[in-house]
Amino acid sequence: MRPVMEIGQTYAVLQYFTTAPCETRVQIRAGNLPAVAWRPPERRQNLWQAAGVRIVRGEPGTRTYHRIRIDRLRPGTRYYYRIYDPGATPTREERKWGAEPPWRREYAFATLAPRGYKTIIHLPVKVLIMPNVVNVASAYADPNRPAPPPPALTKEQIERIKQEYATAARYFWVNSGMRLWVDFHLFVDERWQRWGEEPPNAQGFYKGLPPCRSYAGVDFAPPGGGAFTILDTRDPQRVNHQPVYEELPYAGQIEQAYPRRWDAQKREWVFYNSGGGTFGVDGFPDGIPARSQFLGGGDTAWLATHEFHHQMESYGAFSLSHREDERIVFNHPEPRYRRVNPDGSVSMNPWNTAGRHGEHWNVMAYWDRTLSDAQWLRFYFGEVITVRDADGDGFPDDDPRLPLDEKRFGTDPRRPMTDGQLTDLRKAMLSTWAPTPLQFTFNKPPFQAYHPDPRHPDSDRDGLPDGVDPYPLYPWTPFVWFMRAMVDGSDEEWAAVPPTGEREWQGLKLLFKHAHDNDAYYGYFRITGDWRRLYVVLDGEGKGVFSGEGVVGFEVLNGSQVELRPTGWGAPGLQWKATRQRDRSTIIEFSLPNGGEGKWYWHRGGREIGVAVEVWDSQNRGYSLYEPYDLFYCRMLEPVGQLSPPSNAPAELTPERATRIFTPANLNGLKIGDGWRVENGAWVYEGHAESLLLIDGLNARAFDLWMEFEAQQDGILAAFLPTTTEMSAGRDYVVFVGGYGNTVTRFRLFGREESDSEVMMTPGRHRLQLSRRDGQVWALFDGKPILWARDPNPDQPVGTLAVIGGYNGKQRVYSIRYRVEP
Repeated sequence: MRPVMEIGQTYAVLQYFTTAPCETRVQIRAGNLPAVAWRPPERRQNLWQAAGVRIVRGEPGTRTYHRIRIDRLRPGTRYYYRIYDPGATPTREERKWGAEPPWRREYAFATLAPRGYKTIIHLPVKVLIMPNVVNVASAYADPNRPAPPPPALTKEQIERIKQEYATAARYFWVNSGMRLWVDFHLFVDERWQRWGEEPPNAQGFYKGLPPCRSYAGVDFAPPGGGAFTILDTRDPQRVNHQPVYEELPYAGQIEQAYPRRWDAQKREWVFYNSGGGTFGVDGFPDGIPARSQFLGGGDTAWLATHEFHHQMESYGAFSLSHREDERIVFNHPEPRYRRVNPDGSVSMNPWNTAGRHGEHWNVMAYWDRTLSDAQWLRFYFGEVITVRDADGDGFPDDDPRLPLDEKRFGTDPRRPMTDGQLTDLRKAMLSTWAPTPLQFTFNKPPFQAYHPDPRHPDSDRDGLPDGVDPYPLYPWTPFVWFMRAMVDGSDEEWAAVPPTGEREWQGLKLLFKHAHDNDAYYGYFRITGDWRRLYVVLDGEGKGVFSGEGVVGFEVLNGSQVELRPTGWGAPGLQWKATRQRDRSTIIEFSLPNGGEGKWYWHRGGREIGVAVEVWDSQNRGYSLYEPYDLFYCRMLEPVGQLSPPSNAPAELTPERATRIFTPANLNGLKIGDGWRVENGAWVYEGHAESLLLIDGLNARAFDLWMEFEAQQDGILAAFLPTTTEMSAGRDYVVFVGGYGNTVTRFRLFGREESDSEVMMTPGRHRLQLSRRDGQVWALFDGKPILWARDPNPDQPVGTLAVIGGYNGKQRVYSIRYRVEP
């Protein structure tokens, strides 16, 4: 239930609750100026007592749940409203935001534009850029040899900064469904300024530089590195901390300085890097805008987007209902939780902020798209304007003020579906418009998001129209192929596996393939060119990388040797091998186990695996295989056919290698279950119920269990953990030959049947062996491998080995051998 149920061109429908039964009344006024906007004393007025305010009354009578239709509104216009609720006592904050009994605080909505136009929220943001800031003290680290002055940022670099903010604006614009135009107004103060104190011996260029307003009295003040001020756009060089009168007040502000320090070891000037700091819009009624501050040594487009999004979250808190289903979601993802700490305190995150998404850019694109048009049109800040949209497709036609329009995108403003399949707005929104992985602005490669083809119904040319293609911008089929890989750094077995990603940038080429069997997930990379680092994130639960479930991450570093190391998500059970090829390419193979020490588990197929991959070149420029931080979810295909076992099968256990041998003539400590009898040199069992020949008292992680036997069906060997008290053919490690009436030969590993063989029981003596070592489980029949599986529990020792009779198999066991290793 949201307060604004419906918005039209000339009407809106509201619904709300009151604290006590009362009449349905709404106070309403048109305009773009909030009543709470700060004004100096001589300019203050109560806009709710001005001309044009009207009261709309609902149906007669009193009630607590109210629904009211407000008519006679103008198209494309913002309206502020207040709810009549005489029983409510406003809080201090509600009074600050316009509550005056009997009226609740002020909110807003905007009506739809007339035909041929679109209503949008125009949100101007003042941005102060200080490109030339120098740490003078660092220049005098060696007083006898001062550093040479740094060069001023060039016009091209300043233009690059402006483009970074344009990238941020376009990102917000597209991911809001082209409802929110964040209009960054850049003010550039190109003066040389000082970061820190001026040393007494400063001379020449370094002498007398004005202090930078962002300097907070320490070299770095986390999280953004500096201090906050309030920008007066009429005098940007004036350092100010007081409210500034603006006819249409800016609700947001950004300050970005570009301080540099001298690196004596490298003998070069380096930019300060930083995260960002943001204050919300809580102080807007007092003349203080929402404010962000960060430095220039990082990724400006990212910092501008991420930090300004924190301002948007605050705007949402004051524009919407400020509850879990009515908000602009906080862009630090974390699942819901409530934990009681050891000291008795409680940690809690009651509002989920983690969805099915990747990192960084992908977070905000995911969550911002969950807002409806009506929610964007309830924005309380900025101004409401209308822009030309002749075909009514939601994509403005030709307006160079905006971050993107149909003319620049390439669609036809007279046709709502230029490609004949999707509306032009939906076409543009196939991409998140995230530019690149996070990296230093002045070293950043070109924009990397995949561009939808504005005029073709199949952007990636994979034969599936964009409207039905689950990944319309990627030409690769979203499957994890059924195959077994040896993880030996070779590409021979991967030749027939289709790519899951392949891209080339500026002399760097990356190819990715993946596959699975019932034992492991396998990945293959081939990187050609001068690369420095490969970064991989895998989501094995399909819930997004911040869900806390099944996420695996690692990076591969290309130095004198290739090195792999897990990232913060960890990669338990990962095995890998890298080889360098003659063509200057590097092959990297890896596997993640199904169960065991790994995070993932699956059976046959159907599980989705999300993949995000970046590669960094020798100049530390980052490239994304998919859209930056987007997860490409691929579904495991079901098994088809028989896979060949690995080549490292164990040898058949000989008497010379056996730890102990058992025969009916030499029990040697073997425990005999009920129903077994000795006949003609063999233990014989003819019953249906299970009965075991037991070897206990062991503590082994590796073992071989062998028997010579005859049976009509159900030749069974087993191994049990020390904690297993009820030992049967349904527990722990079991191999059965000719089960289910001599029709099935498989493992049963901790209750789940795995692997498969055509070998069945035939008349005469046979030899069966169950082996476990090096994370693998094997079965040999008459000395030949017939079954193989990955050990689902490789770190647990085995306490008991057993031969199991039963199921009317008429088992005759002539000899038993075993060998164990600690």
